[in-house]
Amino acid sequence: MAVIAPTDRHERHSSRSIDIIVHGATGYTGKRVVRHLASKHPHLNIAICGRSATKLAAVATEIGWDETKCQSSIFVVADVVEGSDDLMAAFANAKVVIACAGPYRQCGMPVLKAAIQGRCDYLDLCGEPQFFDDALLAFDKDATVSGLLAVHAAAFDCVPAELGAALVERELIKKHSSGDEKVECAGIEVIHTMQNVSSANATTFHAAVDGFYAASNGELAASRKQVKENYPEFKEAPPSRPKDWPKVPETPGAIMPGYNEELELRTMKFVGADASAIRSSWRYLRSRVPNHLRKGKHIPEPKLSVLIGIDGKDSMSALKVMAYGATFSTLARWKWGCNMLHSNPEAFSGGVFTSKGPTEEELKKGGFTTYVTAYGSKYCPTENSSQVARVKVSGPEPGYIATPSLIVALALTLLDAGRGKNEVKLSFDSGVTLPGALFGDCERVYEHMRKEGVSFDVVDEFGDAFSPV
Repeated sequence: MAVIAPTDRHERHSSRSIDIIVHGATGYTGKRVVRHLASKHPHLNIAICGRSATKLAAVATEIGWDETKCQSSIFVVADVVEGSDDLMAAFANAKVVIACAGPYRQCGMPVLKAAIQGRCDYLDLCGEPQFFDDALLAFDKDATVSGLLAVHAAAFDCVPAELGAALVERELIKKHSSGDEKVECAGIEVIHTMQNVSSANATTFHAAVDGFYAASNGELAASRKQVKENYPEFKEAPPSRPKDWPKVPETPGAIMPGYNEELELRTMKFVGADASAIRSSWRYLRSRVPNHLRKGKHIPEPKLSVLIGIDGKDSMSALKVMAYGATFSTLARWKWGCNMLHSNPEAFSGGVFTSKGPTEEELKKGGFTTYVTAYGSKYCPTENSSQVARVKVSGPEPGYIATPSLIVALALTLLDAGRGKNEVKLSFDSGVTLPGALFGDCERVYEHMRKEGVSFDVVDEFGDAFSPV
């Protein structure tokens, strides 16, 4: 049975004592989210939830909880399906749920259902596009009626790209519009680069295999079709791109990498969910905020390119990445191929994805920089003063150090929204959504990002000193 709770966020949050509850708190990423909260935000009342009492107790001991705190803030739910009432009860006194247990296509829906029934806002780390659509179909209407927000992809996959794309488009309009003449965005390019990132946990690999298979066998297309059938407003396409808009940015082909002269990088198509998430956010804004300044229903969509960049002098690494990518994308089209990939992620990723994940030393050395460029509708590459804006996003190791920072920054913004209607500017108050749509126009979220250790900086050139937002 659903908890009866106010639909007003401020009223609801005021009645609850737990600020954030972390589900999946004993997992590889979940533990790091808990550590981040405990070390950087000791003033918040945090609770943890998971399947194993022993493992939860170990996490609590690591962060210094005493017996009284453990008794009030540890929730054991061994089975999220059979124990759905217990899970809802665990969430019912919380303001925000951070869901860290994946793969989400296998175990995410019961946790989201419990959050909706417990009437609390929800964030997850999911970068699986089919889950975005399935969750929208299952819970958006209930979330909207109840005044709740459920936000997916609140991790490296896809926050830097999503919020970077929103910020750079805002900067383009602000920088190049004059009087009544508003610049429109013709193209957005996102280039992820990694520094000293050599390994990752295999759970991410397994989720990618399942997601790619869903896209290949028609499951994702079927989910998209259902979304359009249930949400007629999503059927309405944006206006066509004017023919005189510049055809930028370019996207590399499947056989040979591209080359970015400004950054001196070899570039390849990024296989994560970023492009899907950005386009979905545009769709949410178009349908929910029809008169939105950047993404209203009357505005053509920019051309979008999301890439991974590798040192331009290291052609062999680029070719190696493409070879592994080609093998992955071929095998993941078939069930037998998926079984092969699942059986040995280390071999099929060149040693990148392992069951143990990166060491603490590897995590300390890692980092990322994401370069985001927006091109105006009158952009001309031969003109120095042409319509262009740039944002540089940078932070620590992306998967397990930056990700806790990113999701906590979003959670803090939701907590701010619960303190009063004038605290923060969110694009809308309720529904199932993605970070770019909800937070892209919110200055507070970029402030939290910087304080948590991930910077979003507007720059004139990518080699320039940072100019904070």
